[in-house]
Amino acid sequence: MKMKKLLCICLVCIFALVPLASCDGNAPGVSQPQEGTSSLPSESTDVSVNTDSFVETDEFRGEVIKVFTAAFNDSYVTEIGDNSNNETCAEALSVAIKERTEAVEDAYGVTIEEEILIDPKRYGGTFLAAVREFGYSGTGEYDILYPCLLDAGTMAAEGLLMDLSTAAGIRIQNSWWDQTFIADTAIGNCTYYLTGDIGLRAKNAAGCLYFNKKLMDDAGIEYPYQLVRDKQWTIEKILELMKQADLSEDLDKDGKITYHDMYGWAGQNGDMQKLFYAAGERIAAVDEAGVPYISIYNERSAKVVDSILDLLQDSEDYVCGDDYFNESSTPMNMLLDSFKADQCLFYSGGMEDALKLGDMKSDFGILPSPLFDESQEQYYTQVGAWSANAYCIPYGLSDERSYRAQVILDALGAYSVDTVATAYYDVVLQYQKLRTDDDVEMLELIFDCAGADLGAVYRVGGLSNMLTQLIEKPKGSFASSYETLESGAKAEMDKLIETFAQREEE
Repeated sequence: MKMKKLLCICLVCIFALVPLASCDGNAPGVSQPQEGTSSLPSESTDVSVNTDSFVETDEFRGEVIKVFTAAFNDSYVTEIGDNSNNETCAEALSVAIKERTEAVEDAYGVTIEEEILIDPKRYGGTFLAAVREFGYSGTGEYDILYPCLLDAGTMAAEGLLMDLSTAAGIRIQNSWWDQTFIADTAIGNCTYYLTGDIGLRAKNAAGCLYFNKKLMDDAGIEYPYQLVRDKQWTIEKILELMKQADLSEDLDKDGKITYHDMYGWAGQNGDMQKLFYAAGERIAAVDEAGVPYISIYNERSAKVVDSILDLLQDSEDYVCGDDYFNESSTPMNMLLDSFKADQCLFYSGGMEDALKLGDMKSDFGILPSPLFDESQEQYYTQVGAWSANAYCIPYGLSDERSYRAQVILDALGAYSVDTVATAYYDVVLQYQKLRTDDDVEMLELIFDCAGADLGAVYRVGGLSNMLTQLIEKPKGSFASSYETLESGAKAEMDKLIETFAQREEE
């Protein structure tokens, strides 16, 4: 079901390696670029024919499905169970989740139980240790896993997850699974983890850009919706709009622009990776055979980084939340407050931030992350690998139990389309005072092109950190920074390739 249809429903309600290629998955790959090109995937095609299908059966009646979930803290919104006592979960979403799960349980005659493990470390911590313990021991304690995306990558590499691309009980091509995400993270055309209409953590982690409509009105700037449609929504255009708004003003007279002042863009160091991904570049990608390779540096990506630095190193209009960890453990909340107080034009965050704007008096809009330039064919939305979770099925379950887990996971996805997904979009839109079809269209675009960088998921060679650290270096430092890490990163990638190749031979 297309998101625009979902969102329109919401608005109506509101307003009234070659060896690796042995897998048979259908996730598209990208060809290794030649010098001067990008790792940009081909533009996706919108297929209007509905080919969705899932298994409907009563053979599992009386059985229990166990889900093991990683959570950051005790305010976690469960995507499976009961949120009625969770004050951070909107009532509409809480009801939708509960009713969806009960509908699947009733249809299949099963009981779905979830165990939530709070692991503030997010990856490489107690959740991963627990999965390793029961995975290596073969005890098969859980049927479905929902780890942090970074842990999902580790589990896949260690052989703890099954390949879902050819599994009999789940069809990963179904529209309720995010196809850009699947294409981005497949290795050897094998899919070990996924997200979709059931994946609220990934939706919350989808990068986007908020703009203050009052400040645009005051500056006589037309809302950028048409720029997005015309593929003119670029980094350069954003810089032009910030200069046109001419907001930069040192309100507290301390000689520098901070979140206490007036400025153009509120962001954080993660903007480098978000904008790099949005420009169509990747730290690592896969070739047509599904073999991953380092793709971070080429002639185009060097130009992309310089363009991003034009924004991130603009001391008059760019304020970085990472500069204020000495004042708060959550400095982006302080920058979000300045956005709500009409002190900045753009706020760069995730979709989850929309839920924090309920007390904003002025109206705001949501936009996709910008293109690099007007020659770029499509938009891309990065799903943060640290913030997102992904669904997977542990390797080593009996055939019968694994098949059952596949069927129930696919059913949870299917039953989420008109329930959980609809409620989520409703909640995202609820704080916009002037909701329009433009807002619906932008949200559809953002989610339709949401994916993850393979190089970030597998943390190859320290390249993610290197990319972010360029913010503190002069323009032109990209080449030398990459050269320092290149051999080590390629060695790590070769080892990753070998690991997956050995798994396929087992």
